[in-house]
Amino acid sequence: MKPKIILLALLLLIFASAHSQNKKKQKVFSFKIKGSLVKYSGNTIYLHHKWDEMDFTDSALVEGGEFVMTLKSAEPNMYWFTATRDVNSQPNAIFFAENKDVKVKIKGDSIEASFIDAGQTQNDYIEYRNLGSLLTNRQQKLQADFTLAKQRGDQADVAPIQKEYQTISSQYITDLKSFVKSHPKSAVSAYIIFKEFTSTNVSLDIATESLRYLDKSMEGTKFMNLASKKINDIKGTQMGALATDFSQSDPDGKQIKLSDFRGKYVLVDFWASWCRPCRIENPNVVSAYNYFKEKGFTVFSVSLDSNREQWIAAIETDHLTWSNASDLKGGANGAAKLYGIQSIPQNVLIDKEGKIIAKNLLGPALDEKLKELLQ
Repeated sequence: MKPKIILLALLLLIFASAHSQNKKKQKVFSFKIKGSLVKYSGNTIYLHHKWDEMDFTDSALVEGGEFVMTLKSAEPNMYWFTATRDVNSQPNAIFFAENKDVKVKIKGDSIEASFIDAGQTQNDYIEYRNLGSLLTNRQQKLQADFTLAKQRGDQADVAPIQKEYQTISSQYITDLKSFVKSHPKSAVSAYIIFKEFTSTNVSLDIATESLRYLDKSMEGTKFMNLASKKINDIKGTQMGALATDFSQSDPDGKQIKLSDFRGKYVLVDFWASWCRPCRIENPNVVSAYNYFKEKGFTVFSVSLDSNREQWIAAIETDHLTWSNASDLKGGANGAAKLYGIQSIPQNVLIDKEGKIIAKNLLGPALDEKLKELLQ
C-alpha cells in the first residue's frame, strides 16, 4: 500500500503546485499603450520599469507619429518613457499603469512634456506630483526672497523667511500623510512612504505610522515591500537598535560582513582617501585601536572611494591595519547610503551583541567612550 500512498501524495503535490502556478498566472494582466508623438525626431520610443531591483526596457518603433506597446504586470507599477535606451536618461515621462489601456501624447523631444491617461493609479500619482510642484514653487519663491533680503542686509526679514521655509516643508509631510491615509489601496501611497518618508529628514515614526494606513490588500506588493524593507533597514541604524548587517569587499576582493565582528566592540568608520578631515581623524582611530585592540575592540573601515589604488595607498600610508572594505562606488557607497551617511568622517560604535551604542565619536570622544566600556 505504501507505493500507492506515495504516488497519491506526489499527485496531490503536483496538483497543488499547478494550482498555485495557475493562481499566480491569473493575477497577471495585460495592458496596451497607444501613443502619438508630435515633432519627435527619433524613430524609436523606450519604456522602462523596475522589478525585484532589476531594470527592464521595452521599445517601439514610431511610425506615422504613433506607436503601440503591449505589456504584462502582476500589479500597478511605475514606468517611464525616454528617447534613448539608457534607463537613467533625461528628460523622461513617469507614470503608473494598472489593468487598463494607456493613452499617451508626447510633444517634441522633451519627453516630460506629455499627457498620459492610465487610470486611477496614475490620477493618484498626478495628485501626489502636484503636491510636490506646489512645495517646489513656494520654496523657490522663498529662496528668492531670502537672497534679496541677504543682499539688502535686512536681517529682520531673514528669520521669518527661514521659519516659513521650515513650516511649508513640515506641511508637505503632513499633506503626504493625509494623502496616504485617504488612498490606502493605492500603489502611489506605498511609493510615497518608500520615497518620501524614509529620508534622513523625516521621523521614522511618520514612516511606520503611515505604513499602518495601507489596506491589507497592499501586503506583498512591490512598493509596500520596498517601504517595509527600507523602514526596517533604517530602524537598524538607530541608537539602541540591532545594527543592520551589510557586506563589502576588502582590497583583495574578499567579502566582509558587519556581523563577522560579533563578540567585539566594533567601530564602523566611514571615510575616504580624498577626505582631508578623515585623514586628519585617522591617527586618533589608529591610537584608539592600538590601545584597546587587546581588550575586545576593533575597527571596520568603510571607504567612500571610487579609485582602488588611491584607497589602498591611503590604507598603507595611514597604517589602517584593521579590516577595510569598499564597494568603490564613491559617494554612492551602499553601506553609507544604508546608514544615512551624508558627510564624512562619521562612525558608528556597535557592542558585542551587535547593537548601536554610540555615533560620531571623533577626536578624544572615542577614547573616552572606550575607556568607559573597556576599563
